[in-house]
Amino acid sequence: MKKKLCSMVCLCYFVSIMLCACGRKEQGNPIRLPAREDIVSIGVSDGDKYAISPNTEGEATEFIDEFLSMLMDMETTSQQSINDAPVNKDSITININCDGAAGTTLFYYVDKGIEYVEQPYQGIYKPTPALGNCITEMLASADNRPLMVTFQASVIETNHDSIIVKPVDGSLELDSADKFYISNEENLELQIGDFVEISYNGEIMESYPAQLGEVYKITVIEQTEANAMWDRIPMVRIDGKLYYDTGRESIMDARCGTMDGEITSTVDGTEIPTEDNQSNFGSGFGYQYGADDTIEIYMNEKWFVFEYREESE
Repeated sequence: MKKKLCSMVCLCYFVSIMLCACGRKEQGNPIRLPAREDIVSIGVSDGDKYAISPNTEGEATEFIDEFLSMLMDMETTSQQSINDAPVNKDSITININCDGAAGTTLFYYVDKGIEYVEQPYQGIYKPTPALGNCITEMLASADNRPLMVTFQASVIETNHDSIIVKPVDGSLELDSADKFYISNEENLELQIGDFVEISYNGEIMESYPAQLGEVYKITVIEQTEANAMWDRIPMVRIDGKLYYDTGRESIMDARCGTMDGEITSTVDGTEIPTEDNQSNFGSGFGYQYGADDTIEIYMNEKWFVFEYREESE
């Protein structure tokens, strides 16, 4: 009798534990914010207007502290963020700007009457109504001019409809990333080594290479001489042989899903690679052997053809 009673008690305990576990709703990751001492301002934008926190020291400190307090007081949900920005949502961008460190971009939106704040790839949160009221007041006091931020950079890679640039030393953008992927919608004739000035809306996406929210304009500041391009043509050394960029995208439809190798080191764009799996345009790119003594390298979701040439060429 005692054994049966004990078994029943254990069974009831097990069932109660299972019911509690089934009813428990898993929570997502907590929000990640920069260190308070690094934050210099907070801006919000609805695409048409941009508003920023007060610029006087006393008011700025008080505003930033209150704004961060509202962000830290949000409820963590079980929803996941899997994109650089909310999909199919009319969102407001929140930029937490830092001095000498990478800032953070958040998105505020209302979905089915519920307010949310999304941090890309980190989580989705429910704020208190005070945050939405604060954002509304900021935008109401803003002018109609969108934020425009500019920085200078050198072109380190060119493709058919895009470029990859490296921000100049001392720029805030370089603190965020050493490479930026920029769409070349105007089809500017750019080559490696050119210096450009890029105007954008101040948003930096958390990807690599980094991407900008909205690019307004690319201005050419200085172009390299035509013959200097040959000193900087993208090239890679594999199995002791030097392969040069042909400027062509691969037309191969079916290919093996396994890479034959990866570019593991890089040198300056003006130098010639001296070690195997080394390039002068970056590292981390996979490659496969192609036909007729070529290498096909996978970059920015495309395959580009590099051909072997004698180094004397």
